[in-house]
Amino acid sequence: MSALLPRSSSLLHQMRPAESAPTRPSWQTALPFVLVAIAGLGSVFLPPYESDKAVELVIVAVGFFVALGLLAVAISRDERSWVDPAPAFLFFLIYAAARDAGGGADSGIAPIIVLPILWLALTGTRRDLIVSAVLTACVLGLPLLLIGAPAYPDSEWRRAVLWTAVAALIAPVIQRLVAELARHRSLAEEASSENEAILRGARQTKIISYDLDGIIRSYSAGAQELLGYAPETLIGKQGPEFLHDPDEVARVAAELGVEPGFAVFRTLAETRAPGRVWTYRTATGETLFMQLVVTELVDAAGERTGYLGVAIDVTAAERAERELAEAEGRWRTLLEHLPDTVVMMLDEDLVIRAVGGQSATKHGLQQQAIGRHLAEFSRPENMAVLRQLTADALEGHEGHAELVATSDGSEQEVLVSPLPDGTVEGAILLVARDVSRERARAREAEEARERAEGLFADAPHGVAVVRPDGTVVRANQSMGHLLGREAATLVGQPMDEYAGPGAESIAPHLHEAVRRSPALITADWSLRTTEGETIHVAISGRRLAGVADGDEDLVVVNVVDVSERLRYEQRLAHLADHDPLTGLANRRKFDEELQRHHEFCDRYGATGAILLLDLDQFKEVNDSLGHGAGDQLIISTAALLRTSVRGTDVVARLGGDEFAVLLTEGDRETAATVGAKLVDRIGSHTATLDSTRRNVTVSIGGVTFADAADSDADILSLADMMMYDAKEDGRNRCLVFDRSRYAQPRMGARMEWRSRIERALENDDFALHLQPIQDLHHGGIRSAEVLIRLADSDELVPPGRFLYIAERAGLAPALDAWVIRHSLPLLQRLRAIVPDFALEVNLSGHSIGEPLIERTITDELTRLGVDPSSLILEITETAAVADVEMARAFAERMSALGCKFALDDFGAGFGSFYYLKHLLFDYVKIDGEFVANCHRSAVDRLILHSIVGIAHDLGKQTVAEFVADPDILEVVGAEGVDLAQGFHIGKPVPYDEFVSVLDRSATTSTGATE
Repeated sequence: MSALLPRSSSLLHQMRPAESAPTRPSWQTALPFVLVAIAGLGSVFLPPYESDKAVELVIVAVGFFVALGLLAVAISRDERSWVDPAPAFLFFLIYAAARDAGGGADSGIAPIIVLPILWLALTGTRRDLIVSAVLTACVLGLPLLLIGAPAYPDSEWRRAVLWTAVAALIAPVIQRLVAELARHRSLAEEASSENEAILRGARQTKIISYDLDGIIRSYSAGAQELLGYAPETLIGKQGPEFLHDPDEVARVAAELGVEPGFAVFRTLAETRAPGRVWTYRTATGETLFMQLVVTELVDAAGERTGYLGVAIDVTAAERAERELAEAEGRWRTLLEHLPDTVVMMLDEDLVIRAVGGQSATKHGLQQQAIGRHLAEFSRPENMAVLRQLTADALEGHEGHAELVATSDGSEQEVLVSPLPDGTVEGAILLVARDVSRERARAREAEEARERAEGLFADAPHGVAVVRPDGTVVRANQSMGHLLGREAATLVGQPMDEYAGPGAESIAPHLHEAVRRSPALITADWSLRTTEGETIHVAISGRRLAGVADGDEDLVVVNVVDVSERLRYEQRLAHLADHDPLTGLANRRKFDEELQRHHEFCDRYGATGAILLLDLDQFKEVNDSLGHGAGDQLIISTAALLRTSVRGTDVVARLGGDEFAVLLTEGDRETAATVGAKLVDRIGSHTATLDSTRRNVTVSIGGVTFADAADSDADILSLADMMMYDAKEDGRNRCLVFDRSRYAQPRMGARMEWRSRIERALENDDFALHLQPIQDLHHGGIRSAEVLIRLADSDELVPPGRFLYIAERAGLAPALDAWVIRHSLPLLQRLRAIVPDFALEVNLSGHSIGEPLIERTITDELTRLGVDPSSLILEITETAAVADVEMARAFAERMSALGCKFALDDFGAGFGSFYYLKHLLFDYVKIDGEFVANCHRSAVDRLILHSIVGIAHDLGKQTVAEFVADPDILEVVGAEGVDLAQGFHIGKPVPYDEFVSVLDRSATTSTGATE
């Protein structure tokens, strides 16, 4: 079955260790050895023999039976023990006694010394073979030294050397060959079992294999369920002729330029064509649509043995797509044949972009009208109305009007409606319907009928007929119910009497309806009920048609309660600007308020300040008490902040345990006073809490807008650095920026480092070094970690001196994007040397979920054609936990792309096993704290053993960091660690030096294999 697997299927077996346990002895294996031993030793008991050798003969007889007993015990046991090699070792003594009893060198039994040697080569270990070589030398050499001629002439040394060489040199070769044969047999059996399990288990997928001529030779259970054919019905048949639609096969054959038949599928496999939808016939005659991919099958030697077809049932999706196409065609036909209707799509300049409807030809609006201005087909008085309606539509309002057609004088009801943003080729939809006959009938009706109660009775919303001054002439029951009054009590009352607080008069709306008659005029308004409740309504007004000249103008007003919709919209607006956990302003809202205050300062002068707050020891709360306890602490802190500042100040949660306060007024002293007050209040609050929460304090950095303007620096960056200074000074304090502090070395150095990082990003002044990672199963270097350096003059600055500045200054995503852009070309070159090479790239916690990072990874992988699975994104445990859900979502998106993930510094934080459960990753990089002394500390070794066991149980690979000497490497290998990294394996070096290390590793690995 291994021949049925695609080319990459043997990778799992290639990754297994080459060594295997010695073969267990069996009677089937032992019988030939026993028979030959009996024949050889038995000859000693036959004449001629010397009479004084009775003791030796007894030793031979007794020893032989003891050896047989030990052999029986060894065969009966399931596991290897000291008994296994004992019969062979004893046989050397038996052989020496028998040879002496038979006359020494002339006994003729010398060749049977090969029996214990061969037995140990087949069933023993390398150590057993070493012992056999020593015993061979003793058995053949000692008689020469102790007894000598004539029984053992001097020439016997040649025989001793020869057989000792056989035991020492030839037997190990035989042992390796036997072990290799056993291993290959085991792998073949495993591969066969796996392939059969795949075929049995793929019940939702059709899997069929063909020989080189297209004859079906295997057929999965899933194929049987989908197609309904029993295996014996299909196996041995031509697949295309039996399962596929012949016409469809012929069409694809013409497309590919091949003969119809299996040549079509052979060509698809050989060209590695993507999957396509095919029509299948089931045993019941039903038609199925299936997405089919055909691949080549190759054997271990790389020879093509057949083809494999894997198909997924897409019948439902295919039928839905075809029904959608048919429906689209029907709607297009319907549009073209709408009676007495013209449908036009206009752009913002009123240029016709599309025309439809049965009346289009009648009004001279054939397809030739496309691209021409609407004014070419409409009289000026109509265009005056249409321009107003289209202007309203461009503002998002739908409008109606009744116009007289320019071409034939017919009356047209015109609907002008805005189209959704992004609609192809148009911004306005204009529908004109010929209502001449309808209007003729309407003019014959009596005016009383137009104002009948039926106009109002069934309306589900409020409807009122009013005069232009707003006086109610008629109102329906829904209108009265809306206001909490009887409809009759509304008559004669002005509508403005029921207006809500702050609502404008309705009179301008009514006058506009009269002026723009017969267009529909809409607006938002509010009403007040008898209980004092304010109701938000949408009103639409239109002058009543059919009013004779000189009669009073009347406007019909529709009133719809939209209070619930408005509350929902307001709630959405609130959620967009506020943190859902605390109700404080979120970063988006804070940025808006900050920008608004900047504009205020630009106009009236700089005033106010920014305070950035970060809770100290908050991570310990999450790790020890859980995220629920952390959320409660965040909520209580937010409430404390809200009550500690003025109502005009802005309090926001920027994310995690970081808050910001915008003081709209005040100077440096005010900022310091408010900051100190917040430090005291938060400290007093947390001191009353239990467990680790009592250890939480706050560090605050403050900057006034005046100082930020004088320093020509971003105020948030300055406040962030001041907060960082507060943490370095011992936490639980507030530091406010001033010019004298800016001049001090620490603050000035940070500002200088930020500028140096920005210049380095602009000028590509960074360098990448690669540190090798050794595969402990194969012994070679198949991966490396990328480490960044800042090239400054003649010095390469390590990342520890500038990375934290980049993170605090918001430059981490740009820095990570630079590393990715420059690492992937190195990975492309390294994979040309080692095809399965992988590269680890570190990501800052600030880059997780950043669109720039995801876009850079996707674009560079696509541009370079690098296999995404060879890119390992390394996230430190402490960086990932800043937002577990964000980290998980980011990992899911990148994993879908094909990238791998490594969780770095595992064990460094309190919540290691929480992250082990909730974060997606492929590798666990064990923190060096548990590796550096594992060869000396039993505790470190036990922790290392536990981490490796848990990671392997979860199907993850492990990497040991800080492997600094051979003793550590030996321990981590013994504990089952998969990969090792550290100065003993190799130091970080530039690319060219790393390639040399890689070449030496490949040479060493090849030599060890040979």
